[in-house]
Order: sequence, then structure tokens, then C-alpha cells
Amino acid sequence: MDIGALAKGSVLWLEDGSVVEVVKPSADGRTVRVRYMESPFDEAQVGTEADCTDYEIVSYAGPGDNADSASAR
Repeated sequence: MDIGALAKGSVLWLEDGSVVEVVKPSADGRTVRVRYMESPFDEAQVGTEADCTDYEIVSYAGPGDNADSASAR
């Protein structure tokens, strides 16, 4: 995924099943700052921010998607 093209507010799936929202792209275009909306394996991450690389991002999350439905994919 071209993370340099991700817009602020985009909702994404991460490889660990988390659902995140893009806060801002990095200046170097190699990472993107995200805020955890859902984290099925670590509830403490919800609301926190982190930098993600393209290796961690699986796809865009669709309307109504949530971490509980990740196993159905």
C-alpha cells in the first residue's frame, strides 16, 4: 500500500487485526501516524497513537468493520 497517498481520517486494518485511523503521514513518506480505534489483543492501545509502516497495513477498513470481524476475513 502506498502510505504516502493515505489521507487523514482514512480507516485501516493492521496485520494484528487492529482498526486504526490515519492522523497524519510522515514527512519522509515511509510511515504514517495512526490512532488505534480497536485492538482485539491489547485494549490498552485504543486511543493511543503509533507510527506504522506499509508492512503493518493490510487494507482499508470498510463501513461497519470492526476488530471482531477480522477473523471472518
